[in-house]
Amino acid sequence: MNYILHGHDEGRVKQKINALKTKHHIQNVIVFDATDDEQQDVFNEMDTISIFDDDKMIVIENATFLSSKDTTKYDIKGFIDRSTNDESVILVFCCPSDKLDTRKKTVKELISQSTVYPCIALDEKSLPGYINEELKKLNLKMDRDAIKWFSARAGFDALRIEQELIKFKTFNDHITLKDVQDLMVCEPLNDVFKMVDALFERNALRLLAYYRNFRKLNMEPVAINGLLSGQIRFLFQVRVLMDQGNSKEEIARRLKAHPYRVQINMQRAYNFTSDELLEKLSILAKLDQDMKMGLVDKDEGFEQFILGMLQ
Repeated sequence: MNYILHGHDEGRVKQKINALKTKHHIQNVIVFDATDDEQQDVFNEMDTISIFDDDKMIVIENATFLSSKDTTKYDIKGFIDRSTNDESVILVFCCPSDKLDTRKKTVKELISQSTVYPCIALDEKSLPGYINEELKKLNLKMDRDAIKWFSARAGFDALRIEQELIKFKTFNDHITLKDVQDLMVCEPLNDVFKMVDALFERNALRLLAYYRNFRKLNMEPVAINGLLSGQIRFLFQVRVLMDQGNSKEEIARRLKAHPYRVQINMQRAYNFTSDELLEKLSILAKLDQDMKMGLVDKDEGFEQFILGMLQ
């Protein structure tokens, strides 16, 4: 029995694999990487019969031979010839592409022999629908204002959203706004965006407040500095590519990033020059080095950096 999972959302891929393991009562999972492992090794595993007569799942990661950009040496016909409805061997192809290359006859034939699940990365448009689907699946009721508050802070990691909703379900079958506010751990990236805004607005008090919120979540100063630096670095890359006249689609392709993430950062990048972004990156890099070498107390060093913006 074959399944094809395609898309760049690793969280949704893991989510679907776990669901398939539960559906077929699978304990034995063997993982191959199509870019590293030989196809014959996959066939050998498919043909191997367990002495314990256990069903097994074979997961083939980076199955790019199903997309227009094949980075493997796999022959799809070999899988087609071995296709069967036997549930003792579950074959799962994981293709990191939003679209399958149905122009290829062999891809179309394998698709016809498989169950296909898109694992496309969530964005602002698809997020509400996904959350509603998960609520129905869990038979969980959530007040409208609670859904709105949750959606604004959940981020776009499908696996994390599912875990949060399961946590709500164990608390109650009907969730209010207060329940969500009390139970939910907010997506750190949302506050990192706000930290970047506060940094360039020279709003030290607001930046300090976000920093201390992260510390309450037991996040280390070096990790906070890394999150902030990573976001500014991506913003800098977007700004440079914008200055070169690249479109949103071209920037997303060159940075290998989701178009929605690029769109958000393009809107932010209009407020900064590449030199401003590079200067902040340099300061944060020096702070990171001083923290790791023990030249400054981590909390004190970061707070001094923040207060230095007032000068």
